[in-house]
Amino acid sequence: MTPLIKTAPLALALILAASLPARADLVIQGRAAQALHCAAMLFMVSDMLNDAGLLDNATTNNAQANAVRMLDYVPGTQDQKVQAMGQRFDKLTRSRSLEGLLTEYNKTSTWCEAKFLR
Repeated sequence: MTPLIKTAPLALALILAASLPARADLVIQGRAAQALHCAAMLFMVSDMLNDAGLLDNATTNNAQANAVRMLDYVPGTQDQKVQAMGQRFDKLTRSRSLEGLLTEYNKTSTWCEAKFLR
């Protein structure tokens, strides 16, 4: 099974997580929290850039598959990871402007990649 096909169900669940009401907050700390934050930023930014026509679908799919790979560092079931990503999406949209999110992503993406994708 190719990585894209393997990660597609979780990626779809993450897209749906952004629209679901929040459940009780999960507590994720340390390296797992860093991976979750990196994954959420990559997923959101790639989606936004695709919506704006600045990323093609193949690049967006690749970025989102990488975001799912980052979730390997987050403990829990697939449902818990989807819930955690939904919570992180919500926090990012409430606490950052679009410009702020893009700026943070640009400053941290190299670090995120080095820590969670190699």
